Amino acid sequence: MDCPICKTAMEKGGIVTGGVTAMWHPLSEFEKKKWKRIIYTDGKPIGKSSVLLNQTRIPNAYFCQSC
Repeated sequence: MDCPICKTAMEKGGIVTGGVTAMWHPLSEFEKKKWKRIIYTDGKPIGKSSVLLNQTRIPNAYFCQSC
Protein backbone atom coordinates (compact mmCIF):
# COMPACT_ATOMS: atom_id res chain seq x y z
CA MET A 1 0.00 0.00 0.00
CA ASP A 2 1.27 3.47 -0.84
CA CYS A 3 1.12 6.37 1.62
CA PRO A 4 -1.77 8.70 0.75
CA ILE A 5 0.39 11.70 1.75
CA CYS A 6 3.84 11.12 0.21
CA LYS A 7 3.11 8.14 -2.10
CA THR A 8 5.99 6.08 -0.63
CA ALA A 9 5.44 2.35 -0.08
CA MET A 10 4.14 1.67 3.43
CA GLU A 11 5.08 -1.28 5.63
CA LYS A 12 2.25 -3.61 6.70
CA GLY A 13 2.11 -4.60 10.35
CA GLY A 14 -0.10 -4.28 13.39
CA ILE A 15 -0.58 -2.07 16.43
CA VAL A 16 -0.37 -3.35 20.01
CA THR A 17 -1.60 -1.14 22.84
CA GLY A 18 -0.81 -1.94 26.45
CA GLY A 19 -3.23 -1.55 29.33
CA VAL A 20 -6.09 0.11 27.45
CA THR A 21 -8.61 -0.63 24.75
CA ALA A 22 -7.98 1.24 21.51
CA MET A 23 -11.01 3.32 20.54
CA TRP A 24 -11.99 5.12 17.34
CA HIS A 25 -13.89 8.40 17.76
CA PRO A 26 -15.62 10.68 15.25
CA LEU A 27 -13.65 13.81 14.39
CA SER A 28 -15.94 16.07 16.46
CA GLU A 29 -15.05 14.04 19.58
CA PHE A 30 -11.37 13.61 18.65
CA GLU A 31 -10.82 17.38 18.37
CA LYS A 32 -12.10 18.21 21.87
CA LYS A 33 -9.96 20.71 23.74
CA LYS A 34 -8.83 21.18 27.35
CA TRP A 35 -11.05 19.68 30.07
CA LYS A 36 -13.59 18.38 27.52
CA ARG A 37 -11.02 15.72 26.58
CA ILE A 38 -11.66 13.93 29.87
CA ILE A 39 -14.91 12.41 28.60
CA TYR A 40 -15.27 11.05 25.07
CA THR A 41 -18.53 9.62 23.73
CA ASP A 42 -19.53 7.64 20.62
CA GLY A 43 -16.29 5.62 20.67
CA LYS A 44 -16.02 2.32 18.81
CA PRO A 45 -13.54 -0.26 20.16
CA ILE A 46 -11.07 -1.50 17.57
CA GLY A 47 -8.84 -4.52 17.75
CA LYS A 48 -9.01 -7.59 19.93
CA SER A 49 -8.47 -7.06 23.68
CA SER A 50 -6.90 -9.62 25.99
CA VAL A 51 -7.40 -9.07 29.72
CA LEU A 52 -4.86 -11.80 30.47
CA LEU A 53 -2.10 -10.14 28.43
CA ASN A 54 -3.32 -6.60 29.24
CA GLN A 55 -3.12 -5.52 25.61
CA THR A 56 -5.18 -4.80 22.52
CA ARG A 57 -3.99 -5.99 19.10
CA ILE A 58 -5.05 -4.17 15.92
CA PRO A 59 -4.23 -6.02 12.68
CA ASN A 60 -3.73 -4.63 9.17
CA ALA A 61 -2.05 -1.37 10.18
CA TYR A 62 0.31 0.34 7.76
CA PHE A 63 3.28 2.56 8.66
CA CYS A 64 5.05 5.13 6.48
CA GLN A 65 8.74 5.54 7.33
CA SER A 66 8.88 8.80 5.36
CA CYS A 67 6.08 10.62 7.13
